[in-house]
Amino acid sequence: MRRSIWSAVQQAGTVAGVALLLTACGGGPKPDPDPYGAGGGSGDGNGVNPDDALKADAPEKRAVKREAKASFTEGVSAYKAKNYEGAISSFKDAIGEDAAFGEAYVNIGLAYEAMGKPDEAQKWYEQSSTKSKGYGDGLVNIGRMHLEAGRKGEAYAAFQRAVQIEPLNPTAHLNLALAAKQQKRFADAVKHVRTALKSDSQNVAAYEVLAKVYYELGRFELARLVCETGILIDKDAAGVHNMLGLVYLKQDDVRRALASFEDAIKSDADYVPAHMNMGAITFNYRDYETAYRHFAIVLKLQPDNVSAMLSKAVAARGLERFDEAEKGYKAVLTAKPDHVGAHYNLGILYQEHLQKLPDALREFETVLRNENQDANLRQDVSKRIESSRIQLQAMREAEQEMKNQPPPKTPPAADGDAPEAEPAGG
Repeated sequence: MRRSIWSAVQQAGTVAGVALLLTACGGGPKPDPDPYGAGGGSGDGNGVNPDDALKADAPEKRAVKREAKASFTEGVSAYKAKNYEGAISSFKDAIGEDAAFGEAYVNIGLAYEAMGKPDEAQKWYEQSSTKSKGYGDGLVNIGRMHLEAGRKGEAYAAFQRAVQIEPLNPTAHLNLALAAKQQKRFADAVKHVRTALKSDSQNVAAYEVLAKVYYELGRFELARLVCETGILIDKDAAGVHNMLGLVYLKQDDVRRALASFEDAIKSDADYVPAHMNMGAITFNYRDYETAYRHFAIVLKLQPDNVSAMLSKAVAARGLERFDEAEKGYKAVLTAKPDHVGAHYNLGILYQEHLQKLPDALREFETVLRNENQDANLRQDVSKRIESSRIQLQAMREAEQEMKNQPPPKTPPAADGDAPEAEPAGG
Protein backbone atom coordinates (compact mmCIF):
# COMPACT_ATOMS: atom_id res chain seq x y z
CA MET A 1 0.00 0.00 0.00
CA ARG A 2 1.19 3.50 -0.79
CA ARG A 3 1.67 5.19 2.55
CA SER A 4 3.10 8.69 2.53
CA ILE A 5 0.83 11.27 0.95
CA TRP A 6 2.26 14.70 0.37
CA SER A 7 4.08 14.11 3.59
CA ALA A 8 6.11 16.51 5.67
CA VAL A 9 9.11 14.20 5.51
CA GLN A 10 9.24 14.85 1.78
CA GLN A 11 9.89 18.45 2.75
CA ALA A 12 12.04 18.35 5.84
CA GLY A 13 13.78 15.14 4.87
CA THR A 14 14.94 16.04 1.41
CA VAL A 15 15.25 19.74 0.96
CA ALA A 16 18.89 20.86 0.97
CA GLY A 17 18.80 24.60 0.56
CA VAL A 18 21.74 26.81 -0.25
CA ALA A 19 23.02 29.00 2.53
CA LEU A 20 25.12 32.05 1.84
CA LEU A 21 28.80 31.75 2.63
CA LEU A 22 29.69 35.22 3.85
CA THR A 23 33.40 35.61 3.21
CA ALA A 24 35.75 38.47 2.65
CA CYS A 25 35.89 37.63 -1.04
CA GLY A 26 32.30 38.66 -1.53
CA GLY A 27 29.75 36.01 -0.72
CA GLY A 28 29.16 32.75 -2.53
CA PRO A 29 26.67 29.94 -1.95
CA LYS A 30 27.50 26.65 -0.26
CA PRO A 31 25.69 23.31 -0.04
CA ASP A 32 23.62 22.84 3.10
CA PRO A 33 22.20 19.43 4.03
CA ASP A 34 19.39 20.65 6.26
CA PRO A 35 18.18 24.24 6.43
CA TYR A 36 15.47 23.14 8.85
CA GLY A 37 18.02 22.64 11.58
CA ALA A 38 18.56 26.38 11.60
CA GLY A 39 14.89 27.19 11.75
CA GLY A 40 13.94 27.22 8.13
CA GLY A 41 15.31 27.20 4.65
CA SER A 42 14.62 27.45 1.00
CA GLY A 43 12.20 24.61 1.07
CA ASP A 44 9.82 25.97 3.67
CA GLY A 45 6.22 25.73 2.63
CA ASN A 46 6.71 24.08 -0.74
CA GLY A 47 4.59 20.97 -1.27
CA VAL A 48 5.20 18.17 -3.72
CA ASN A 49 3.13 17.47 -6.81
CA PRO A 50 -0.45 16.65 -5.70
CA ASP A 51 -0.61 13.91 -8.34
CA ASP A 52 2.14 12.12 -6.41
CA ALA A 53 0.32 12.73 -3.14
CA LEU A 54 -2.79 10.75 -4.01
CA LYS A 55 -3.54 7.49 -2.25
CA ALA A 56 -4.14 5.34 -5.29
CA ASP A 57 -4.53 1.98 -3.54
CA ALA A 58 -7.12 0.54 -1.22
CA PRO A 59 -5.78 -0.87 2.08
CA GLU A 60 -4.18 -4.30 1.99
CA LYS A 61 -4.63 -5.25 5.66
CA ARG A 62 -8.39 -4.75 5.86
CA ALA A 63 -11.22 -6.06 3.72
CA VAL A 64 -12.98 -3.36 1.69
CA LYS A 65 -16.32 -3.85 -0.01
CA ARG A 66 -16.22 -4.26 -3.76
CA GLU A 67 -18.58 -1.31 -4.27
CA ALA A 68 -16.39 0.91 -2.07
CA LYS A 69 -13.30 -0.06 -4.08
CA ALA A 70 -15.07 0.76 -7.34
CA SER A 71 -16.08 4.23 -6.13
CA PHE A 72 -12.58 4.77 -4.75
CA THR A 73 -11.03 3.92 -8.14
CA GLU A 74 -13.41 6.34 -9.86
CA GLY A 75 -12.36 9.02 -7.39
CA VAL A 76 -8.67 8.44 -8.11
CA SER A 77 -9.28 8.81 -11.86
CA ALA A 78 -11.26 12.01 -11.35
CA TYR A 79 -8.56 13.42 -9.06
CA LYS A 80 -5.83 12.72 -11.61
CA ALA A 81 -7.95 14.51 -14.21
CA LYS A 82 -8.12 17.48 -11.79
CA ASN A 83 -11.87 17.02 -11.48
CA TYR A 84 -11.70 17.53 -7.74
CA GLU A 85 -15.41 17.92 -7.11
CA GLY A 86 -16.06 14.67 -8.98
CA ALA A 87 -13.29 13.00 -7.00
CA ILE A 88 -14.80 14.16 -3.70
CA SER A 89 -18.19 12.81 -4.74
CA SER A 90 -16.75 9.39 -5.60
CA PHE A 91 -14.67 9.18 -2.41
CA LYS A 92 -17.76 10.08 -0.38
CA ASP A 93 -19.62 7.26 -2.17
CA ALA A 94 -16.80 4.92 -1.11
CA ILE A 95 -17.21 6.07 2.50
CA GLY A 96 -20.94 5.51 2.19
CA GLU A 97 -20.19 1.88 1.39
CA ASP A 98 -17.45 1.57 4.01
CA ALA A 99 -17.41 4.20 6.77
CA ALA A 100 -13.95 3.08 7.97
CA PHE A 101 -12.25 3.62 4.59
CA GLY A 102 -9.38 5.82 5.83
CA GLU A 103 -7.73 6.31 2.43
CA ALA A 104 -10.95 7.79 1.04
CA TYR A 105 -11.10 10.36 3.85
CA VAL A 106 -7.51 11.37 3.20
CA ASN A 107 -8.05 11.71 -0.54
CA ILE A 108 -11.05 13.95 0.11
CA GLY A 109 -8.75 16.12 2.21
CA LEU A 110 -6.21 16.25 -0.62
CA ALA A 111 -8.91 17.26 -3.09
CA TYR A 112 -10.04 20.09 -0.83
CA GLU A 113 -6.42 21.24 -0.49
CA ALA A 114 -6.09 21.23 -4.28
CA MET A 115 -9.19 23.43 -4.37
CA GLY A 116 -7.62 25.88 -1.93
CA LYS A 117 -9.78 24.90 1.05
CA PRO A 118 -7.30 23.92 3.80
CA ASP A 119 -9.79 24.16 6.69
CA GLU A 120 -12.16 21.73 4.98
CA ALA A 121 -9.21 19.46 4.15
CA GLN A 122 -8.14 19.37 7.79
CA LYS A 123 -11.64 18.29 8.88
CA TRP A 124 -11.46 15.25 6.61
CA TYR A 125 -7.92 14.40 7.68
CA GLU A 126 -9.09 14.48 11.29
CA GLN A 127 -12.05 12.23 10.46
CA SER A 128 -9.72 9.64 8.90
CA SER A 129 -8.13 9.13 12.33
CA THR A 130 -11.44 8.82 14.18
CA LYS A 131 -13.47 6.78 11.67
CA SER A 132 -10.74 4.36 10.62
CA LYS A 133 -9.26 2.43 13.52
CA GLY A 134 -5.47 2.41 13.73
CA TYR A 135 -5.01 4.82 10.83
CA GLY A 136 -2.67 7.78 11.30
CA ASP A 137 -1.97 9.22 7.85
CA GLY A 138 -4.63 11.92 8.15
CA LEU A 139 -2.88 13.27 11.23
CA VAL A 140 0.42 13.15 9.37
CA ASN A 141 -1.09 15.44 6.74
CA ILE A 142 -2.34 17.77 9.44
CA GLY A 143 1.22 17.85 10.79
CA ARG A 144 2.53 18.61 7.33
CA MET A 145 0.07 21.52 6.98
CA HIS A 146 1.22 22.92 10.33
CA LEU A 147 4.87 22.62 9.25
CA GLU A 148 4.18 24.51 6.04
CA ALA A 149 2.55 27.26 8.10
CA GLY A 150 5.58 27.41 10.40
CA ARG A 151 3.75 25.95 13.41
CA LYS A 152 6.35 23.36 14.36
CA GLY A 153 4.99 22.63 17.84
CA GLU A 154 1.52 21.83 16.51
CA ALA A 155 3.05 19.81 13.69
CA TYR A 156 5.02 17.51 15.97
CA ALA A 157 2.04 17.15 18.28
CA ALA A 158 0.08 15.85 15.28
CA PHE A 159 2.87 13.39 14.43
CA GLN A 160 2.86 12.17 18.04
CA ARG A 161 -0.91 11.62 17.86
CA ALA A 162 -0.41 9.70 14.63
CA VAL A 163 2.00 7.20 16.24
CA GLN A 164 -0.29 6.82 19.24
CA ILE A 165 -3.08 5.75 16.89
CA GLU A 166 -0.81 3.81 14.52
CA PRO A 167 2.42 2.88 16.35
CA LEU A 168 4.32 1.89 13.20
CA ASN A 169 3.26 4.78 10.94
CA PRO A 170 6.49 5.35 9.01
CA THR A 171 5.92 8.91 7.84
CA ALA A 172 5.07 10.15 11.33
CA HIS A 173 8.16 8.44 12.75
CA LEU A 174 10.40 9.96 10.08
CA ASN A 175 9.15 13.45 10.83
CA LEU A 176 9.68 12.83 14.54
CA ALA A 177 13.18 11.58 13.69
CA LEU A 178 13.91 14.86 11.90
CA ALA A 179 12.61 16.82 14.88
CA ALA A 180 14.84 14.80 17.23
CA LYS A 181 17.84 15.36 14.95
CA GLN A 182 17.30 19.12 15.00
CA GLN A 183 17.18 19.01 18.79
CA LYS A 184 20.43 16.96 18.82
CA ARG A 185 18.59 13.93 20.28
CA PHE A 186 20.34 11.60 17.88
CA ALA A 187 19.57 8.34 19.70
CA ASP A 188 15.85 9.15 19.56
CA ALA A 189 16.16 10.06 15.90
CA VAL A 190 17.73 6.68 15.06
CA LYS A 191 15.06 4.90 17.11
CA HIS A 192 12.27 6.60 15.14
CA VAL A 193 13.90 5.67 11.82
CA ARG A 194 14.26 2.04 12.86
CA THR A 195 10.60 1.97 13.89
CA ALA A 196 9.66 3.31 10.45
CA LEU A 197 11.71 0.54 8.84
CA LYS A 198 9.89 -2.09 10.91
CA SER A 199 6.72 -1.11 9.09
CA ASP A 200 8.36 -0.81 5.68
CA SER A 201 11.89 -2.13 5.24
CA GLN A 202 11.99 -0.72 1.69
CA ASN A 203 11.13 2.83 2.76
CA VAL A 204 13.76 4.89 0.92
CA ALA A 205 12.84 8.07 2.80
CA ALA A 206 13.88 6.30 6.02
CA TYR A 207 17.35 5.65 4.63
CA GLU A 208 17.63 9.28 3.64
CA VAL A 209 16.67 10.50 7.11
CA LEU A 210 19.06 8.01 8.72
CA ALA A 211 21.85 9.28 6.46
CA LYS A 212 21.05 12.82 7.61
CA VAL A 213 21.39 11.75 11.24
CA TYR A 214 24.78 10.11 10.65
CA TYR A 215 25.86 13.13 8.59
CA GLU A 216 25.00 15.41 11.51
CA LEU A 217 27.01 13.14 13.82
CA GLY A 218 30.02 13.37 11.50
CA ARG A 219 29.88 9.65 10.70
CA PHE A 220 30.23 10.22 6.98
CA GLU A 221 31.31 6.72 5.99
CA LEU A 222 28.25 5.25 7.69
CA ALA A 223 26.07 7.91 6.03
CA ARG A 224 27.54 6.91 2.67
CA LEU A 225 26.73 3.24 3.22
CA VAL A 226 23.15 4.10 4.21
CA CYS A 227 22.73 6.19 1.03
CA GLU A 228 24.11 3.39 -1.13
CA THR A 229 21.62 0.98 0.46
CA GLY A 230 18.77 3.36 -0.31
CA ILE A 231 19.88 3.69 -3.93
CA LEU A 232 19.92 -0.10 -4.27
CA ILE A 233 16.25 -0.06 -3.25
CA ASP A 234 15.37 2.81 -5.58
CA LYS A 235 17.95 3.98 -8.12
CA ASP A 236 15.77 7.03 -8.86
CA ALA A 237 15.65 8.29 -5.26
CA ALA A 238 16.65 11.90 -5.95
CA GLY A 239 16.84 12.81 -2.26
CA VAL A 240 19.23 9.97 -1.48
CA HIS A 241 21.48 10.82 -4.45
CA ASN A 242 21.54 14.41 -3.23
CA MET A 243 22.42 13.34 0.31
CA LEU A 244 25.19 11.10 -1.03
CA GLY A 245 26.61 14.10 -2.87
CA LEU A 246 26.74 16.06 0.38
CA VAL A 247 28.54 13.15 2.07
CA TYR A 248 31.11 13.03 -0.74
CA LEU A 249 31.73 16.76 -0.26
CA LYS A 250 32.54 16.11 3.39
CA GLN A 251 34.97 13.44 2.23
CA ASP A 252 36.62 15.96 -0.16
CA ASP A 253 35.54 13.99 -3.23
CA VAL A 254 34.10 16.80 -5.34
CA ARG A 255 34.02 14.72 -8.54
CA ARG A 256 31.74 12.09 -7.00
CA ALA A 257 29.69 14.78 -5.28
CA LEU A 258 28.94 16.44 -8.61
CA ALA A 259 28.09 13.06 -10.14
CA SER A 260 25.64 12.36 -7.31
CA PHE A 261 23.92 15.73 -7.69
CA GLU A 262 23.68 15.09 -11.43
CA ASP A 263 22.14 11.66 -10.70
CA ALA A 264 19.58 13.37 -8.48
CA ILE A 265 18.65 15.74 -11.32
CA LYS A 266 18.45 12.85 -13.79
CA SER A 267 16.08 11.10 -11.41
CA ASP A 268 13.98 14.24 -10.96
CA ALA A 269 14.68 17.19 -13.26
CA ASP A 270 12.72 19.46 -10.90
CA TYR A 271 14.54 18.43 -7.74
CA VAL A 272 15.44 21.81 -6.26
CA PRO A 273 18.07 20.76 -3.66
CA ALA A 274 20.32 19.16 -6.29
CA HIS A 275 20.11 22.23 -8.53
CA MET A 276 21.00 24.43 -5.58
CA ASN A 277 23.96 22.25 -4.65
CA MET A 278 25.19 22.02 -8.25
CA GLY A 279 24.98 25.80 -8.42
CA ALA A 280 26.90 26.19 -5.18
CA ILE A 281 29.76 23.91 -6.22
CA THR A 282 30.14 25.30 -9.73
CA PHE A 283 30.05 28.84 -8.34
CA ASN A 284 32.89 28.07 -5.94
CA TYR A 285 34.88 26.75 -8.93
CA ARG A 286 34.16 30.05 -10.74
CA ASP A 287 31.94 28.39 -13.32
CA TYR A 288 29.48 31.23 -12.94
CA GLU A 289 27.55 30.43 -16.10
CA THR A 290 26.65 26.92 -14.93
CA ALA A 291 25.86 28.15 -11.42
CA TYR A 292 23.62 30.88 -12.83
CA ARG A 293 21.76 28.31 -14.96
CA HIS A 294 20.99 26.03 -12.00
CA PHE A 295 19.78 28.91 -9.81
CA ALA A 296 17.60 30.14 -12.67
CA ILE A 297 15.99 26.69 -12.91
CA VAL A 298 15.20 26.81 -9.20
CA LEU A 299 13.53 30.20 -9.56
CA LYS A 300 11.35 28.89 -12.38
CA LEU A 301 10.20 26.12 -10.06
CA GLN A 302 10.05 28.27 -6.91
CA PRO A 303 9.79 31.98 -7.79
CA ASP A 304 9.76 32.98 -4.11
CA ASN A 305 12.89 31.02 -3.17
CA VAL A 306 14.97 33.73 -1.48
CA SER A 307 18.15 31.63 -1.36
CA ALA A 308 17.94 31.06 -5.11
CA MET A 309 17.31 34.79 -5.72
CA LEU A 310 20.41 35.69 -3.75
CA SER A 311 22.56 32.95 -5.25
CA LYS A 312 21.54 33.86 -8.81
CA ALA A 313 22.42 37.50 -8.11
CA VAL A 314 25.84 36.47 -6.77
CA ALA A 315 26.41 34.39 -9.93
CA ALA A 316 25.36 37.37 -12.08
CA ARG A 317 27.98 39.45 -10.26
CA GLY A 318 30.56 36.79 -11.11
CA LEU A 319 29.53 37.16 -14.76
CA GLU A 320 29.98 40.94 -14.41
CA ARG A 321 26.28 41.54 -14.98
CA PHE A 322 26.31 44.16 -12.27
CA ASP A 323 22.93 45.73 -13.02
CA GLU A 324 21.26 42.33 -12.86
CA ALA A 325 23.09 41.49 -9.63
CA GLU A 326 21.91 44.74 -8.06
CA LYS A 327 18.30 44.03 -9.08
CA GLY A 328 18.60 40.52 -7.65
CA TYR A 329 19.85 41.71 -4.27
CA LYS A 330 17.11 44.31 -4.12
CA ALA A 331 14.50 41.64 -4.94
CA VAL A 332 15.71 39.68 -1.91
CA LEU A 333 15.42 42.79 0.25
CA THR A 334 11.90 43.38 -1.03
CA ALA A 335 10.99 39.93 0.24
CA LYS A 336 13.13 40.15 3.41
CA PRO A 337 14.21 43.72 4.23
CA ASP A 338 16.65 42.68 6.96
CA HIS A 339 18.37 39.91 4.96
CA VAL A 340 22.00 40.18 6.06
CA GLY A 341 23.40 38.31 3.05
CA ALA A 342 21.69 40.60 0.55
CA HIS A 343 22.84 43.77 2.35
CA TYR A 344 26.39 42.40 2.57
CA ASN A 345 26.60 41.41 -1.09
CA LEU A 346 25.00 44.66 -2.22
CA GLY A 347 27.63 46.53 -0.20
CA ILE A 348 30.42 44.61 -1.92
CA LEU A 349 28.88 45.30 -5.33
CA TYR A 350 28.82 49.04 -4.56
CA GLN A 351 32.31 49.04 -3.00
CA GLU A 352 34.28 46.86 -5.40
CA HIS A 353 32.47 47.10 -8.72
CA LEU A 354 30.26 50.18 -9.00
CA GLN A 355 32.33 52.58 -6.85
CA LYS A 356 29.23 53.83 -5.04
CA LEU A 357 30.95 54.24 -1.69
CA PRO A 358 28.17 56.07 0.20
CA ASP A 359 25.75 53.29 -0.81
CA ALA A 360 28.30 50.65 0.21
CA LEU A 361 28.66 52.26 3.63
CA ARG A 362 24.89 52.28 4.09
CA GLU A 363 24.64 48.55 3.31
CA PHE A 364 27.58 47.56 5.54
CA GLU A 365 26.21 49.59 8.44
CA THR A 366 22.87 47.78 8.01
CA VAL A 367 24.72 44.46 8.29
CA LEU A 368 26.28 45.52 11.60
CA ARG A 369 22.87 46.53 12.95
CA ASN A 370 21.27 43.20 12.05
CA GLU A 371 24.06 40.67 12.58
CA ASN A 372 25.04 39.95 16.18
CA GLN A 373 26.10 36.30 16.02
CA ASP A 374 28.79 36.01 13.33
CA ALA A 375 31.92 37.61 14.76
CA ASN A 376 33.96 36.98 11.59
CA LEU A 377 31.36 38.70 9.45
CA ARG A 378 31.19 41.69 11.78
CA GLN A 379 34.98 41.99 11.70
CA ASP A 380 35.06 41.83 7.90
CA VAL A 381 32.29 44.41 7.55
CA SER A 382 33.96 46.72 10.07
CA LYS A 383 37.16 46.64 7.99
CA ARG A 384 35.17 47.35 4.83
CA ILE A 385 33.47 50.31 6.48
CA GLU A 386 36.84 51.72 7.56
CA SER A 387 38.41 51.28 4.11
CA SER A 388 35.33 52.75 2.39
CA ARG A 389 35.44 55.82 4.63
CA ILE A 390 39.15 56.32 3.96
CA GLN A 391 38.55 55.91 0.24
CA LEU A 392 35.60 58.29 0.30
CA GLN A 393 37.54 60.92 2.28
CA ALA A 394 40.47 60.68 -0.15
CA MET A 395 38.12 61.21 -3.10
CA ARG A 396 36.51 64.23 -1.45
CA GLU A 397 39.90 65.77 -0.66
CA ALA A 398 41.04 65.21 -4.24
CA GLU A 399 37.88 66.88 -5.55
CA GLN A 400 38.33 69.84 -3.20
CA GLU A 401 41.97 70.23 -4.22
CA MET A 402 40.94 70.34 -7.88
CA LYS A 403 38.39 73.07 -7.07
CA ASN A 404 40.96 75.15 -5.18
CA GLN A 405 43.54 75.16 -7.98
CA PRO A 406 43.67 78.45 -9.99
CA PRO A 407 42.64 78.21 -13.63
CA PRO A 408 45.53 77.74 -16.07
CA LYS A 409 46.93 80.96 -17.61
CA THR A 410 46.84 81.52 -21.38
CA PRO A 411 50.45 81.78 -22.62
CA PRO A 412 51.36 85.04 -24.44
CA ALA A 413 51.36 84.85 -28.25
CA ALA A 414 54.81 84.64 -29.82
CA ASP A 415 55.90 87.09 -32.54
CA GLY A 416 54.44 86.12 -35.87
CA ASP A 417 51.75 83.96 -34.23
CA ALA A 418 48.12 84.82 -34.22
CA PRO A 419 45.26 83.28 -32.35
CA GLU A 420 43.44 80.54 -34.21
CA ALA A 421 40.37 81.81 -35.97
CA GLU A 422 37.01 80.11 -35.62
CA PRO A 423 35.92 78.26 -38.77
CA ALA A 424 33.88 80.45 -41.00
CA GLY A 425 30.30 79.54 -41.66
CA GLY A 426 29.16 78.40 -45.07
